Order: sequence, then structure tokens, then C-alpha cells
Amino acid sequence: MEPLTTPNPEKYSKAVGLSFKASNANGKIWIFVEEGADFEVEDDSDQVLHGRFMCPRLPCPILVSAVYAKCSRGERIPLWDKMREISTTAEGMPWSIGGDFNTILSIRDRSGSDTNRQAEMIDFSEAIEGCRLLDPGCDGSDYTWAKNGLFERLDRVLLSESWTQIFESARVTNLPRVASDHGPVLVQCRLPSVHTGGRPFRFQNMWTRHAGFIDLVREDWDRPTEAEGLLNPQIKLARVKKALKSWNKEVFGNIHSNIRDMEGRIVSAQADFEERPTPENRTDINKSIAEYICLLRMEEDFWRQKAMLRWLAEGDKNTRFYQSWVKQNGFECASIRLMLGGVNYRMT
Repeated sequence: MEPLTTPNPEKYSKAVGLSFKASNANGKIWIFVEEGADFEVEDDSDQVLHGRFMCPRLPCPILVSAVYAKCSRGERIPLWDKMREISTTAEGMPWSIGGDFNTILSIRDRSGSDTNRQAEMIDFSEAIEGCRLLDPGCDGSDYTWAKNGLFERLDRVLLSESWTQIFESARVTNLPRVASDHGPVLVQCRLPSVHTGGRPFRFQNMWTRHAGFIDLVREDWDRPTEAEGLLNPQIKLARVKKALKSWNKEVFGNIHSNIRDMEGRIVSAQADFEERPTPENRTDINKSIAEYICLLRMEEDFWRQKAMLRWLAEGDKNTRFYQSWVKQNGFECASIRLMLGGVNYRMT
């Protein structure tokens, strides 16, 4: 937060439902975090409050800098120097810096005035480039500040290149201006998905081509459960699922390696027949070829089903996959919320 009032941690902690952790030297930047998280100040100045943010949900600490810049170009020079200083000490850690920079980055960040601010924009862009920071863009309003017909994007968030090592994505949204001439900026960061329950069960269409499939399902389904009502089919389904998973591993294994093994068996059987053209060897060739064809059809079922699953997830998007899928014309087998500097951070 960048309050225009005397710091009162207890009052505002109750108001925002977060714990007060720090304020900068002149009391214009306050930092609150949710319970269980922590923020350790590493650098405190009039325009930046920089520190290390820690949370049990994060795999490692991240660096966060809250900015409340001065109004004139000359007064902001120490801010740009401080940013460069922080970037050299970050040592590759994920770093986010955001807040009210009190200047724009391009002419598109301003409406309602033709004042030449080229020198200020160059100062800002050079600091961003020198720190190797990235601007993730934003949703919502194009401007975060308004007064007397003048609109500017003074508030923004910048991320270091290493931010992507921790977070799968980051989304910045400029929220509406309500009780201030500045609008809050919300940053939502998504952690990579972690599946702890193993792979989900998925019925494979290729199973139905196996001669033993029906008997396996019938055997497990017909066994009594000694349960009544909806619990009875629930137990049966769980039992069949477990049997199919085990059967798939034992009988099918890796369908692609099975095909390669069968190709080797056909070559070997043909060599035996050429050496000894007996009816038994001819039968062995025919049997191997029949099994090979069945495996190819199973593999085709596997890839067709996989393509359809991707189609359901991605087919409505204008993606490269969508284009290639259409061109095929058929299938071919072969919160944590941290409020600072007018910026809300939410990691999910």
C-alpha cells in the first residue's frame, strides 16, 4: 500500500485481513502479507522498499520491491540507480518490482496532454533494460491514474527473467479507481500444477481389440459386493478400474515397444521359414503377422483417442495443433495476497 496517512498497522491489518510486516523510511510504503507468510526487508529507501517474501506454498523465497516514486525527473534518478543496484544483488532469484513509478514508459501510456516527456521515458526504459526486467502487459484499464481529464499509466509491475522458473504464468490487471485517483494493480501468479494422486484412470479404446478384454470385465463385474443401492455399482466400477490398470500394464505394457518387438519376431520367423520351409514355420509367420496387424490397429486406436482428447482441450483455439488436425482430414497412424505500492499479488 502507499498510504497518505500516518502508519497505523493494527487498524489497517484488521481492515485488509492481512498482517503488517514493514513500512519504508518515510512511511509511504506499507507491506501486508497473509498469515503464514513473511517479508524480510533487505533495502529501505524513500522510493523503494525491497525484501524477501517467503511462503510455505512457494518452493523458494522470491524478491519483491514496492515502489512509490517521486514526482520530478531529477528526484527519480536515485530510484533508477536503486533498481540497478538491486538487480545486481538479486543473483538470479525471481524478482518482482511494482507500484507507482510516477512516470510513463511510452506515449501510449498517456491521454489528455501533449507535454513532451521523452527524457523521462528514456530514463525509465534504460533502467528496465539495465535490470533485464520484463513488462508482462496488463488487462483492464489502459490507465491507472486520472485527474482533470489527464489519464496516465503510472502504476505497473515488472518481472525478472527468472520469474518463470517459479511461476507457470503471471497476469497483471489494472483494477478500477474507486477511492483514489490511482487504481490498484492486481498480479495473479500461477504455480505449476502438481499431481500427487498419480495418473488419472482413462479407458483405452485399444483394450477392446484384445480377446481377453470382455472376460476380464465380466469376471470382476459379476463378483458380488455385498452392498446395496448406488454403493454396489460404485464398488464394481472401482474394482474393474483396478483390474484394467493392472491388466494394461501386464498385457499391453508399452504398445510402441511391443510393435517393435513384433517386427523383430516377424523377421526372425521369416528367416526360419527360408531356412526350413515347414508348415509349422509358415504358421508361425502368419500368426506373428496377425498379431502385428492387431498391434498396429491398437496403436492407431491409441493415437486417435489421444488426438481427440487434445481436440477437446485445444480444438476450439486457433493453435498449430488445430490447424494440423484439420489439414490431416482424418487420422494417420505411423491468496497468497501481498499488498504493496498499490499492487496486489495473488499466487495460486
